[in-house]
Amino acid sequence: MCHSELFSIFANQLNQTFKFTIMKKYLSLIVVLATAFQMQAWKPLMVGHRGSSIGVENTRESFINGVEIKGYDGLECDVRVTKDGVYVISHDETTNRVGGALTVAEATYEALAAETYSQTRSGVTYSGKICTVAEYLDICVEKNVFPVIELKWATGINNNDMSNFPGLMKLVTDRGLEKKVVFLTSMQSSLLYIRQNYPDVKCQFLCTSLATSKVDWCKENGLEPSISVGYFDQQLLLKYHKAGMNAACWVVDSEANYKKYAAMGVYMITSNSLVKSELPEVEEVDWDAIPEELEPLNITFTEVWSRTVAKDNLPTNFPAGTNTTYKTGQQAAFVDGKFIISDYGTSKLLTIDKDCTEATISDGYPMHGITTDDADNLIQRGEAGYSSKPSVVYITKKGETTPVKVEFSIPADATGQTNFVAAMGDVFSSEGGYVYVYPNGQKIVYAIHIANGEYKGMETYPNLSIAASTAGIIIPYSDSDPAKFIYMVRNQGFYRYDNGDKGAILTGASTTAPARNSSLGGAFFSLDGHELLVHPSGKNYSGGFSIKDVSAGNATLATVAELGTTASAYGSNPSVGSFFRAVPSGTSQYDLYFYTMGFGYGLYRIKSVPSSVESIGTDNEVKITFIDRDHLRIDSSNSDEITVFSVSGSVMMRQRVDESNVVDITSLNPGVYILAAGNKAAKIMKR
Repeated sequence: MCHSELFSIFANQLNQTFKFTIMKKYLSLIVVLATAFQMQAWKPLMVGHRGSSIGVENTRESFINGVEIKGYDGLECDVRVTKDGVYVISHDETTNRVGGALTVAEATYEALAAETYSQTRSGVTYSGKICTVAEYLDICVEKNVFPVIELKWATGINNNDMSNFPGLMKLVTDRGLEKKVVFLTSMQSSLLYIRQNYPDVKCQFLCTSLATSKVDWCKENGLEPSISVGYFDQQLLLKYHKAGMNAACWVVDSEANYKKYAAMGVYMITSNSLVKSELPEVEEVDWDAIPEELEPLNITFTEVWSRTVAKDNLPTNFPAGTNTTYKTGQQAAFVDGKFIISDYGTSKLLTIDKDCTEATISDGYPMHGITTDDADNLIQRGEAGYSSKPSVVYITKKGETTPVKVEFSIPADATGQTNFVAAMGDVFSSEGGYVYVYPNGQKIVYAIHIANGEYKGMETYPNLSIAASTAGIIIPYSDSDPAKFIYMVRNQGFYRYDNGDKGAILTGASTTAPARNSSLGGAFFSLDGHELLVHPSGKNYSGGFSIKDVSAGNATLATVAELGTTASAYGSNPSVGSFFRAVPSGTSQYDLYFYTMGFGYGLYRIKSVPSSVESIGTDNEVKITFIDRDHLRIDSSNSDEITVFSVSGSVMMRQRVDESNVVDITSLNPGVYILAAGNKAAKIMKR
């Protein structure tokens, strides 16, 4: 029996066993099994939100369709109590939103049953009747799914009064569902009442921002968290896991978010519309391999130079929608401080740098796509028109001027327009490099392998979370593995692929910086052990951008304002975003080149600021040499052991020092400490 089958069995047991002590026993057993078997693929339990999206919410039809069409393992509902004491299902206090006109607590069941409800969902209008809890539970029994009952503030079911809960519980036990039911609510006193009076019943704490502060409370009371999407990350789930708890989440209605949260280890996902059989399996989480979240990287962020609309110093023929000649130069490549822009409308290349007042013009191709590989070889799309299917690139070796034509063929069904390209490796080396295309409407990336200037084959990376649009790009982040890249689509966000789709890393859109806006473009690179993401921010298409520390919960490290304020800079044919290239330029340092059609271009420098060392004495000072942010070298004559104290005198760490005399301070959070070695000491400040 494989690990995935064992996990399924025990997950099922957990959903049918409700004694908290037994639950912990099974969790422990799963942990033991996880060490004995290789990680296997699995799917979380799927729960139908208010039944499903097929039918009026919380009606008989939506519940049945949630099982028969969507394939859900459980069905979620919202319970309320009528004036005459009937347990019914309604999300709101009134029935107004679904076409009724009654307040549930003030109406009899007969009056409610006389109403007909209507709801339009995804363009389809459904009708239905109110459903009682008894009917809902009968469906759960008939369809062999587990009930998830959310307790709303209702008569006799609230933080102040739980007198009607025993009647609800009787409906459950009469149908033999007491070992399957999950009670779900944000009402903390109600949860404590259930835990005290019905200790064997499974309960979940419905939460948003409180999820962060309620780990210990949930553990003490045998509760699982059910957390709204957007209010948790991998680190919070790790805290719950270490405390012996699984986590559920709500509401997930895209495959991209399903893959994201499932890959994070969420074991139960509530959805309106996803079909379970259509969802991919994900790899089980190796909890022991999840690194602790880092503190945001401390950086200096400096403008080296820029030419922008705001500075009024752009070259006279800089591509813009209002330029009389060059108005289609959307993508640029970056080579040795120069920007090479493909103006596909004129089939010309425009070359600019920090000093030019007018771009140099040369022949190009009628295509958007232009980029460089890691060796700074220039790569251009070469088909007859920008709507053509990718089939030709021209590659020019760095330092040379004669392009080499490389032809290839992608599958016949990959017909979507592909405006932009990216590349990694060295297409003129024996190992070669890869040119990426991401066709419009496709959830597939094709990587064209080119070595020694010749086509060698093609890799296919399918089953992405989102389909490309004409404004989709690939950002490779490995110089050796073509199966590691970020894919990004305007209006959608950034997603990771690492030998398999890993889901979203930054979504949502706002034109208020430092939030990601809806423009295209980005860069992704590692600096001193931190993964950094550059993304457009501020007003769309205007060249502003921000830098986020993905390794520190997407903390914002720096923001650049829009490069100009006039919409006329891009006219009737706007740039779809900004293009970036991050290039290592020194120890713990990157140069970030940026280009936005119509608005500007330039260079910023990002440097990690390491720990610094300050003396606290003269004769007693430990002599320390800085290596990097997390490593120091001490004077060999001091001691073979060091101790680090907080400023209040608490011991933070002790470490033996070998012949290298290197001290690893990775475990220390940013702050001021005292490092002692023998009878000497120094104050260190880790930033």
